[in-house]
Amino acid sequence: MPNLSTEDIIQEFNRLFAEEIEAAMRYLHLLNAVRGLDRLIVEPKLRQGFQETTQHAEIIAQKIRALGGIPKLEISISCPAEPLTAKEALNIALTFEEAALEAYQDMLRRVEGDVPLEEFIRSQVASESAHVAEIKELLA
Repeated sequence: MPNLSTEDIIQEFNRLFAEEIEAAMRYLHLLNAVRGLDRLIVEPKLRQGFQETTQHAEIIAQKIRALGGIPKLEISISCPAEPLTAKEALNIALTFEEAALEAYQDMLRRVEGDVPLEEFIRSQVASESAHVAEIKELLA
């Protein structure tokens, strides 16, 4: 069994919930900061990222409720009002997707022994790994 109490797991899920919401807001900002022809090129990927991070946040909120908690959201985000190129936007997206992957990998280590939680977190690790790989491929 994991070394975490239910309250600890809820706290960890709240941290992941906040990270996903912050990533969604960053994707929304990037969608609107990219200008010119670059926008046509990168908009579908950024919109997909926005939708996927929002879905991840919803799933995590459901997990928090299933554990008897209420999702808590504490974020601090600042997005400058500057135009971005597609490459700049993808580099920014890569940064927060890699952070999300690291957060899920950390959570996986912390829930070791709780098979249902491990399976859920493993699926999130796989999803985030795919996001990181896709963005890296676009930047190659």
